[in-house]
Amino acid sequence: QVMLITVHSAPTANDSVPFGAPSSADVWSEMPALRTSPSLDALIPSWSRHLRAANLAPRTIQSYAEAASSLGAFLAGTGMPAEVGSIRREYVEAHIEHLLAHWRPATAAVRYRSLQQFFSLAGRRGRDHRQPDGEDAPPQDPRQPVAVLSMDEQRRLLESCKGREFANRRDAAISRVFIDTGARLAEVAGLLVTSLELDEGLLTVTGKGRRDRFLPIGPRTVKALDRYLRERARHHAAAEPSLWLGRKGPMTVSGISQMMDRRALQSGVTDLHAHRLRHTFAHQWLAAGGSEGGLMQVAGWRSREMLGR
Repeated sequence: QVMLITVHSAPTANDSVPFGAPSSADVWSEMPALRTSPSLDALIPSWSRHLRAANLAPRTIQSYAEAASSLGAFLAGTGMPAEVGSIRREYVEAHIEHLLAHWRPATAAVRYRSLQQFFSLAGRRGRDHRQPDGEDAPPQDPRQPVAVLSMDEQRRLLESCKGREFANRRDAAISRVFIDTGARLAEVAGLLVTSLELDEGLLTVTGKGRRDRFLPIGPRTVKALDRYLRERARHHAAAEPSLWLGRKGPMTVSGISQMMDRRALQSGVTDLHAHRLRHTFAHQWLAAGGSEGGLMQVAGWRSREMLGR
């Protein structure tokens, strides 16, 4: 049985808002209350603008908006009311059941918490826009262990990137950065040329919450980056600030993911993705005797709960 949506009374200006920055709630509370209950889709753009004004990370805002849009599409497709003031707990429950039937529990849990934030903030605009009634909890999220890459799989991945061509130099550098730092996909994709301090063996990434941190890199990663920079200097988009370049210009998160898919096929490494490389880094750090506190700092984790994942 899927359990959903915790009951909260209409928030006040002094209430703490779960799953989000208090500043976003403060901004929302300053908006004038609506005279009529808007549709969910009509409220999303306004909500997104005020989350940006609260300086939330773009990916966080996108996640919230996607959750609300997904609910709106489900309500429209099933003929359920889509006005914010008319959305009931059982409507949201049906939506989460639908998600659980097609996606992983983790996805449903993230969508639930995003919707909880949406209705919590919407409640500040007027009493008719409160969170749907219910005394339930988020859907269970049974964590599946992520398999780490063996040393042989890492070797095969790097072997697939051998060569002097631009793409090989670039992909070798990207792969070594992932393996050597455990950085998130978005962090690696967001690297700039100015993020590198090769003589010091450091690079700077911007993580969640727009927090910068320094990551140490080893001599082989420094060498791979140096080789890539020499090839990059001859690229038609060399003036771009973004570190990673594709055929048409800066690479996106999607572009790097597609590159990894290609290298997975070439190397024979199955289920290759950035999150698995991040887990591999964390496993090797601890196996080598590294401290948990040090791993949290390098990985950009603020909660010790992440160590258990």
